[in-house]
Amino acid sequence: MKHKYLKTVLCSTVTLFSFTALANSTIVKAENIDTAKSAAVSRTTEPGMTVTPAKRFAKEGYVFKLARNAVVYPAVNDVINDTSKPFGKSWVKKMADKNVKFKITEFGTSKVELLAHIVDQSGKNHGWVSFFNGDLYNKNVKKKALQPLIKAELKVMDLQFEGKKPSLIPAKNEARKLQGQNKKIANKSIKEIKGWIAYKGDLAYTHYPSLLVGK
Repeated sequence: MKHKYLKTVLCSTVTLFSFTALANSTIVKAENIDTAKSAAVSRTTEPGMTVTPAKRFAKEGYVFKLARNAVVYPAVNDVINDTSKPFGKSWVKKMADKNVKFKITEFGTSKVELLAHIVDQSGKNHGWVSFFNGDLYNKNVKKKALQPLIKAELKVMDLQFEGKKPSLIPAKNEARKLQGQNKKIANKSIKEIKGWIAYKGDLAYTHYPSLLVGK
């Protein structure tokens, strides 16, 4: 989701940034800009970015894809320090056009950024990408059959942000209309929204509904 919820996440990120030990910051494997080949690994306590485990998202598996115009950086601190260039556009388009699927392993947070570390099944292609601007999306988010459900779920997220009590009834009604794998995806997503609404702790973005990533 690229609109209202992002503001809430950034506020949560500021709180996290203020209270999380900066020693958790890290630099991941760097990759050649156009070939994305692995290079040396180094660690840093760079104060600009804090890295935390992806928790539930890491268990989602390889269900995320890159948009053709995504901006992907080799290392988390590169995003705010301009210490290196993002991967070349040709590499990103190659990942998108070949439908390479990624999983999220970590989140990088600063006062103004929320990034996801992604890696493919081969382990050779990985990097850091913005979590909420549409550069990364769930492979199921574009399914035509799921669009009414997604619309209903986004309404729930908006109402929650506005401080109103959201109802999941419209989303549940849409889920009942689905069959097979689509129904499983819908029921799982509704369960995740319930969990997100109920969660009151830090790192709220780690409980964000997986299906809505990219909306």
